[in-house]
Amino acid sequence: MERTMTADESAKTFNEWMRRFTEEPEKFRREFEEVTEFLAEQAEGKEPSYGQECAEYQYRILDDMKRCGLV
Repeated sequence: MERTMTADESAKTFNEWMRRFTEEPEKFRREFEEVTEFLAEQAEGKEPSYGQECAEYQYRILDDMKRCGLV
């Protein structure tokens, strides 16, 4: 299913992502592991999966924000 979001929704989800990160950085420890995975995929000539994973997380944030009436 193709999903879209407005530029305003995108900006709000990135702000929410940062808010979550600053409040609970331990939940984002995996991000540092992602760097190694990204570089390995890139070195193998593969399209890194990081961008897709981030897009999916951004849409989960948007869904959360919509449920709470924040967007």
